[in-house]
Amino acid sequence: SLQAQQVKNIEVKPVGEYAEIKIADQNQMMKLLYEPQTRGAAVDTVFNNITHYNPPVLYVFSQALFVNGEQNPAVEWYLYAQLNAMYDAERCADNTAKQAVLILEENIRPTVGQYMKKNKSLEKAAAKKVMDLFRNLKPDYDIRWINLHGMGAFNGVFGEEDPNEKPKLTEDCQLWPTMREKVLKEFAKMHGVKYEH
Repeated sequence: SLQAQQVKNIEVKPVGEYAEIKIADQNQMMKLLYEPQTRGAAVDTVFNNITHYNPPVLYVFSQALFVNGEQNPAVEWYLYAQLNAMYDAERCADNTAKQAVLILEENIRPTVGQYMKKNKSLEKAAAKKVMDLFRNLKPDYDIRWINLHGMGAFNGVFGEEDPNEKPKLTEDCQLWPTMREKVLKEFAKMHGVKYEH
């Protein structure tokens, strides 16, 4: 069941720079996706506003599709969530926050992973489609969601951060195009598809 493996964006109340990270509507959408009464409408909302939602929401969205019997779209959106999560982790300046991707994978992969194992050709076709989608869609969610999973966010909460020093949350945007291609290459290799620049 979806309830058994709930994923949350963050548990502690962030402070300082971290308090500005916008995830309230993301957390709200995850709740709606988990609840059987609101799941149908929530799935439609995410689908129609796909660029607005961050990877934790997209992972849960893929799981909700799977639970609803829509296995093939679930695989596609799972892979799309995975690719975006990998890219957000790559751009994150706090190395301790990058584990967020592994945590999300551990929670969601068992649902979709078994199905993908039995349907390798579907996985490859979906991965190719997702790489095109990733190149063409321009997400507008707050990519700093991942920073809330790192030690930087916790240090601020426990007063271990210098209040006069602004933490660096994200790598410089001129590095992003190179990071994007690196992540696409890794993703292609993971799913056995050809990487084309």
